[in-house]
Amino acid sequence: MRLMNKQILPPDEAHWIGLKFIQGKYFRAQVTAGEPRLVTEGAFPVYHLEGSIKIPPRGMVSKLFSPAAVYTFNMQVHALDGSILSYELR
Repeated sequence: MRLMNKQILPPDEAHWIGLKFIQGKYFRAQVTAGEPRLVTEGAFPVYHLEGSIKIPPRGMVSKLFSPAAVYTFNMQVHALDGSILSYELR
């Protein structure tokens, strides 16, 4: 099977891929994420990544009266090709 010959991405690379994806979706947000956990789901390995995202208010008036919104996220990064399989923002 071809998948067996592929190298698993290092955890640091999966972490970087996940952070860049979230930062691309939520411009100017502060993103923090814990260490990725490698799990085998079905036929291929997956990194699970959890973290938080702090999104600043957009308008000048909002900045004065509303604090930044803080959310948590869960993400799955394919451990062989680095694609984002899913993510959830709560």
